[in-house]
Amino acid sequence: MRSVWLCSALALLLAAQTTEAQTKRVRHAKPESAAKQAAPVDTRPRYRRDDTPAPVVAAPAAPAAQPAAKKKRSARHKPAGTPAAAPAAEAATTPAKGAKATPRDIVACAQDRVQDLAIAGCTRIIEDAKQKPKARGVAFYNRGNAYVLKGDHDKAVADFDEALKLEPKNASIYNNRGNARGDKGESDAAMADFDAAIKANPRYAAAYFNRANALAAKGETDRALKDYDAAIKHNKRNVNAYIARGALLLAGGASAKARADMKQAAKLAPKNAYAVLWSDIAERRAKQKGRLAAKNGLKGLDMKVWPAPVVRLYAGEIKPDAVLAGADSPSDTVKAAQVCEANFYSGEYALIGGAREDATKLFQAAVKDCPRGFLEGIAAAAELKGMGEKVSSN
Repeated sequence: MRSVWLCSALALLLAAQTTEAQTKRVRHAKPESAAKQAAPVDTRPRYRRDDTPAPVVAAPAAPAAQPAAKKKRSARHKPAGTPAAAPAAEAATTPAKGAKATPRDIVACAQDRVQDLAIAGCTRIIEDAKQKPKARGVAFYNRGNAYVLKGDHDKAVADFDEALKLEPKNASIYNNRGNARGDKGESDAAMADFDAAIKANPRYAAAYFNRANALAAKGETDRALKDYDAAIKHNKRNVNAYIARGALLLAGGASAKARADMKQAAKLAPKNAYAVLWSDIAERRAKQKGRLAAKNGLKGLDMKVWPAPVVRLYAGEIKPDAVLAGADSPSDTVKAAQVCEANFYSGEYALIGGAREDATKLFQAAVKDCPRGFLEGIAAAAELKGMGEKVSSN
């Protein structure tokens, strides 16, 4: 899951100049110390939420940090979390209370690759008595995001609470606190946060999307569709919203509209296996020829990573049993996500093939076992409802 990260003025400048370098180095092995600190994170494309950034509010850097930053311009080319930043990661895991924030802390607080590094850097900023309230608010917010990535939602919510005390009208803080509360199962509190985010920024596409997901999970399809409409209105390149809206339309029998949404998603993200997969499903449900079974239908897709087994199923290369067997991972979190998807997409495959009974069982398994908030679980419940079948709660 991606979160919105607010940065200090210095961190914004550094991040802008290191984006390309970070992209190129993403596959390099991390130093052992950093690897041990980072919790396993599922980095696959996810359609369960959208944290598209709202306008970033830059907070001032620590006054004492600016001169030091000017003396070390070469460090701008070394993204946090790489070998150059490893010593900082080791030293930063237990920041002393009241410690003075450094330029390195500011950079660490603004990155999301190594959560412990971000937490330590943000903590130094928070505990630095010379920091201005705006900078501390940003640090609370970024540390909250880091806790979300580590799965510690209680600490995340606590930090977002502190950030809101300092920036009570910040839509992004409400949005991400809503996500954290949703992950905890506090659906009503999450909904209230998404409402507050939209009130603070009526054009905030991510908040509409997240509220739509929450409504869809509660079975409130009509209200969810309206929010997906709003998310797309304010961000016409929102692939996630096209797919989520298309999934509900498909389950509700609006085949033509669903096909249009899925086609647009695949057009916006032609190399994204999920976008292509959903487009293929919508076409086949309308008795049209899907792309994946056609010659060169897999062109442009990365078939070395998940959801490759699902894609191969639709390409006619393997059977549903092989998809479930391929949904394996040493990470329990990733495995749960992949099993969820294997069941759901196999259910869609069975439904396309006319095997209604098999489809029903697979959708029921997805509803029961999909992690909270996953589109596949929400869509499985919508499909069962459309089929007139009983939907059991997750």
